[in-house]
Amino acid sequence: MTTWTISIDWDRNNDYSGTYDDITNRVMQTNWFLGMRKPYQDVADNSLCVIVLSNADRLYSPDYASSPLFGKVVPQRPVRIQSNDGTTTRTHWVGWIDAIKPAVNKNGERVVQILASGAMQFLKAAETHLPLQQNKRTDEVIAELIKEVVIPPALSGAW
Repeated sequence: MTTWTISIDWDRNNDYSGTYDDITNRVMQTNWFLGMRKPYQDVADNSLCVIVLSNADRLYSPDYASSPLFGKVVPQRPVRIQSNDGTTTRTHWVGWIDAIKPAVNKNGERVVQILASGAMQFLKAAETHLPLQQNKRTDEVIAELIKEVVIPPALSGAW
């Protein structure tokens, strides 16, 4: 039997072992996408993930000062989705929170939607100042470009 673990590293310490990091039991719905989403697509999309959590106690409400996560429910927290089949642990998705949207659904149940995206957000934001690259292979130029990308501390372990 495969077990799934969905985690958010609220402390950004790269270990996903904090008291509230494992959010699996609160997950109501999860959708994630990797790379190509349409046939014949030339360039991969950024990986995206949407997680809907039960938030009856307002644990994941950013403005709720009584939450033990107060001050930590903010963007740029690492998100990870893994499965374990009893033999192997596989990481299916890694990214960072873009937005946290607490809401009351039509039946009055408190939920929160976590929107996250992959590393492309950092690649797109990078400004490069490379000199003209001549007589180099594509992989060499890409390696130089990646060196120019600034990834916030405590997030680089996801690569």
